[in-house]
Amino acid sequence: MRVLSTTKFTMLRLVRNYIGLLLLLIVPIVMLTIFSLILSGMTNEEGNPYFNETALTMVLTFQLFGGSSVMHYLNYDLFTLNRERMFVAPFNRTMYALSIMIFGSIFSVLLGIVLMIYSQYVLGMVWNNWAWTIYLITLMSVLSSIVCVIFTCVVKKFKLAGRLSEIYGVGFVMLAGLFFPMPQNAVFDFLGSYGNPLTLSIGAVRAGGNGNWAEAWLQANIVLAAIVTLFLVMIVVGRKRLK
Repeated sequence: MRVLSTTKFTMLRLVRNYIGLLLLLIVPIVMLTIFSLILSGMTNEEGNPYFNETALTMVLTFQLFGGSSVMHYLNYDLFTLNRERMFVAPFNRTMYALSIMIFGSIFSVLLGIVLMIYSQYVLGMVWNNWAWTIYLITLMSVLSSIVCVIFTCVVKKFKLAGRLSEIYGVGFVMLAGLFFPMPQNAVFDFLGSYGNPLTLSIGAVRAGGNGNWAEAWLQANIVLAAIVTLFLVMIVVGRKRLK
């Protein structure tokens, strides 16, 4: 229970992480604004604004990088500068690490919601189902945090762990075909569809918006299954690192 006493401190640190706010909030807002101007008035064959699809993709894409703050504070508190203090502190270090992951995920979700509010009430996009979209944002945020915790615990050099988290984020963006078309074969087809959390989340939001809830839940549950699996891996590697 003593870990709960650090809740306020953890949230304040996240809010004051100006680099994180710049990368996960200010940069997306600037990009959304630019794309809204470029795509203003343009629609697809179904009559839907192109910007709607772009905004959805961007809001979910930036969740891939939401775990960066979690990595930073885990490394700072448990493995480098504050390590000695934390090892003599009267609370469970595993629970403390878990609390950082949880609050880091919540913070990332809140930033995603801010982007939704901005894109709708400032730029004019209409989100069909807020609750469903926020659920997918939450899944993406939690997955990113878990992956980043695993990298931090498995890789002893923090800079390398940071590069791996970037590869995780940028890699799935590339495999989704957002930069350029990927090769047409079974491996890339899988990594660009059911093996890609970004593609699954975008597809789940689309399917929900079209009323195809069976497909929407299928894609969302694949991401959820990945979270459960990697969470178990995180617990194992985390305990070993914190011994």
